[in-house]
Amino acid sequence: MAGSWTWARDEIARLDVERDYHRIAHLSFVVRYGAPMFLHGLFSVAFVYNVGMPAMARILHRGGRGPILRDTRKRNFDSLTFFGELYRHGEGEPTRRIVDRLLRIHGNFPIENEMSLYTLATLSCLPERISRRYMGGGGLGEKECEAQYRFWRAIGELMQIRDIPPTRAEFLAWMRHFEQRRFEPTAECSDITAALAREWADYWFPAPLRGFGIGVFHAMIDPGLRRALRLPEPTAFQDALATLGVRALFLGKKLLPDPGERHITDFFGREYGRGAPQIEKVGYQGDGQ
Repeated sequence: MAGSWTWARDEIARLDVERDYHRIAHLSFVVRYGAPMFLHGLFSVAFVYNVGMPAMARILHRGGRGPILRDTRKRNFDSLTFFGELYRHGEGEPTRRIVDRLLRIHGNFPIENEMSLYTLATLSCLPERISRRYMGGGGLGEKECEAQYRFWRAIGELMQIRDIPPTRAEFLAWMRHFEQRRFEPTAECSDITAALAREWADYWFPAPLRGFGIGVFHAMIDPGLRRALRLPEPTAFQDALATLGVRALFLGKKLLPDPGERHITDFFGREYGRGAPQIEKVGYQGDGQ
């Protein structure tokens, strides 16, 4: 019951991951771990992974005219609103309207299936990678990771993404191999990463500490990926603070009460009013994403 100290954990334990993966993914990723600062950072870091693909970096950069550079916060918060509504509705009818809108947006750009598949991998596999990096086996549980994979696999199928690996382990292996094959450092990647780091630091750190916050953002990017993409290296202190912050979040979720029911758009979709936003109004109108 929602009034108990561990209500979300208890519900996850009762649910069947093969049948209830959407509810488990929502309870885990949104309710339990959905602290706005962490989600904002995680999805921004996931964007960095995406622009490791030179073709994707060019699409998003657009010679400096892309919304990710011109209005980074709106671009980020709109993406979080789309993702939040997918977590809210699962595979229900509202999700089909969200998928239709995303397909219309993506249809404006030359996005190959493998590029879409990699973006799906960042949603499906990156939370597990970050959990393992910082917490080993003490972070996200097996059921939570499997539910995240199954949820995003279902969304990917609705998005008409082909060749999704049939297991979580295969998808994670595919993701790492893709990075080795396709990632290259580019000026566009560096520009977008800098914009994402500034936006996150500007939002969460007071003005005198924003430069320090940019270093903390870079610390959250996998060290091997930072080197491969020739991104700025954080100081040892910034790296230690990022590690401490992520570990504190995970440990706090073991010791503190589960939050009440909530949705990502409660925070990031406030521009669109209270409650579930009208998805047709989310994002830039007529000029793509």
